[in-house]
Amino acid sequence: MLRNSALDLGRREFLDLQRFPRLGELSRLPAAHQPPWADHTDLECIRAELAALPGLVGHQDIAALGAALGRVACGEAHVLHIGECAELFSMATAEHVGRRLALYRRMADHLAERTGREVVLVLRMAGQHAKPRSRPTETSPDGAEIPVYLGDAVNDLTATPQARRADPWRLLTSYDRSRDTLAHLRGSADRPVFVSHEALLKDYEEPLTRGGPRLYSAGGHLTWVGERTRNFRDWHVQWAASIVNPVGVKLGAAISRYEVIDLVHTLDPYRRPGRVSLISRLGADRTHRLGPVAQAVTASRAPVVWQCDPMHGNTRTLAGTKLRLLPDLREEITAFVRTLRAHGCHPGGLHLEVTPDPVLECHEAVATADGTACPPCDPRLNSDQALDIVDHFARLLITPSGGSI
Repeated sequence: MLRNSALDLGRREFLDLQRFPRLGELSRLPAAHQPPWADHTDLECIRAELAALPGLVGHQDIAALGAALGRVACGEAHVLHIGECAELFSMATAEHVGRRLALYRRMADHLAERTGREVVLVLRMAGQHAKPRSRPTETSPDGAEIPVYLGDAVNDLTATPQARRADPWRLLTSYDRSRDTLAHLRGSADRPVFVSHEALLKDYEEPLTRGGPRLYSAGGHLTWVGERTRNFRDWHVQWAASIVNPVGVKLGAAISRYEVIDLVHTLDPYRRPGRVSLISRLGADRTHRLGPVAQAVTASRAPVVWQCDPMHGNTRTLAGTKLRLLPDLREEITAFVRTLRAHGCHPGGLHLEVTPDPVLECHEAVATADGTACPPCDPRLNSDQALDIVDHFARLLITPSGGSI
């Protein structure tokens, strides 16, 4: 039952696709990695309520982030884009939000102190509740094949068939927990707080698209399109192109120079500095793929923000458990800085998965991993490791050659 008793289910003015015809056109495009709930009887009502709820972010802060990222694009600042791999609904408490914010600000302050430049902090918070996965199913502890965990906005982390059933009612809980997280962030903020998430779920992003002639996402200041959903003709990229928010796109090792130019042209035809972040996630053994892409972007004169995600291309498996090695992360960051400088580009910043919890999911060597860590989704850096990675990036930035230290 919808929580707002005043909401008349027959009043179609609440439906986002009718309010904005452009969204209706976009909605007919193919969208990869959507949950199997398209025929759910309550989906239309859920979307209607999301469309009727207040936006989580507004124009003024979106514009402020765009201006700040414009300074990064122009080489005057750096960006740290950091947070949990997948936010759990249980993380939306004042205590957990406060610990995350304290660590992430410490990282940003450290980078600013080391480089002498402004650092724009963008938090993967208040909406990072959904994740695309490489396979639709996994084996549960009792040997049964069950749907894979897709983030709290879709199903539950508990490894049972019932918990893993995709449930669109969880979209409303995702909104509530995002609102709670933002309230905690704003309550402890003495400076602007910018939040981001991967724009994955069409049934969440479309209802939270607001505005008039110029649409914007009211779900987060910045949204990004993932490596698995970056086909520039499909819904994810075309929706991102329709909004005024800063947007990002993940670039894996398969990206070609032609694809990246198509993406940049689609997302930023008017060449606004800071509008587009290109987030490379290649893997330490495939960093040579960045050179041709950087060369093509430089030749196009597109004013992009370059970010390095050293996490996703460097995932390994030990005894069925995912892990990441810190030397791989450092190697990819080193190649990122060297390659971009060689092509006249500003190495803008890092995109990291970090938790304040005392986890041990990333390691210096395989020999130090025992395969018992169990992250909710992907391995995260703990606080000491995260500060070490930021310091490695800072040393590269203050070294003229950007070479090994």
